[in-house]
Amino acid sequence: MKKLSLIEQLGFETSDKVVIFHIDDIGFSHASNLASFECLDFGVASCGSVIVPAPWFLEAASICRKNHNYDIGVHLTLTCEYDLYRWRALSSVKPDSGLLDSERSLWRTTEEAIANVAANAAEAEMRSQVQTALDSGIDVSHIDTHMGTVMDPKFLPSYLKIAREFNVVAFLPRISRDLLEARGLGNVAEVLLKMFKKLEDSGTPLIDHIIIDTMGDQPNKTEYYCKLFAEIEPGITHFLFHPAKMSPELKAITPDSASWRDLDYQAFTDPKIEEYVEKYNLKIIGYREIRDIIRKES
Repeated sequence: MKKLSLIEQLGFETSDKVVIFHIDDIGFSHASNLASFECLDFGVASCGSVIVPAPWFLEAASICRKNHNYDIGVHLTLTCEYDLYRWRALSSVKPDSGLLDSERSLWRTTEEAIANVAANAAEAEMRSQVQTALDSGIDVSHIDTHMGTVMDPKFLPSYLKIAREFNVVAFLPRISRDLLEARGLGNVAEVLLKMFKKLEDSGTPLIDHIIIDTMGDQPNKTEYYCKLFAEIEPGITHFLFHPAKMSPELKAITPDSASWRDLDYQAFTDPKIEEYVEKYNLKIIGYREIRDIIRKES
């Protein structure tokens, strides 16, 4: 008997356009918490992931404890990209771990983290972040990656190990050589393609498509997203965005992205977004549904 594909296991047809509308960076600021949970309450956004080492994580965890319907994962983080707004590792402050830069904070760039963080230290940090989220009352549905760092071949085995250990979904997109080269990962394309093929053959769920062209200003971001909706293909699509409410706090933390984060918030609380979800017959799910499938099979 042919094994059902993930989309079929979820109760859909292979011709359906199933979308995970995913909020990144919950907990990084008060502004992001206000916007993120309002977007989730509005209803098009279906889930999100929280940066556990970030300063406003405790507020996000408190909100989740009061409403267990929120579908929240952990945005596994080995970097902190901001100039004056920093966070540290949870698992260690030892210099030989490689986790911290000269300011005793996580590295600002993915390249620095990959070059300096020991693989075993990265695994310990990932584990600590997931465990802290669970201990804080979050019903963790999945793990994903801040700035793509833990998807590097150096850290990917630990990323998958953590998913198995906590029996949660690891966000894994189905990748192609062209996509990897377009993202500047051509040098590790062969390794990643072989690894992902092996994972899929073993039954690990992969997401068919990913839409990440959401970080930037647009003259009308609601219209921009509605046009992106028209391009969504059959299969399961991970559609990420980064809402935050405009405020002095947000401007001080990230002057370069404050405007477009606020536009994300405005777009995903705009009734027109709902209209276009219906127009293109998009089926919305979160990661909790996928987690339920993998836990049923384990």
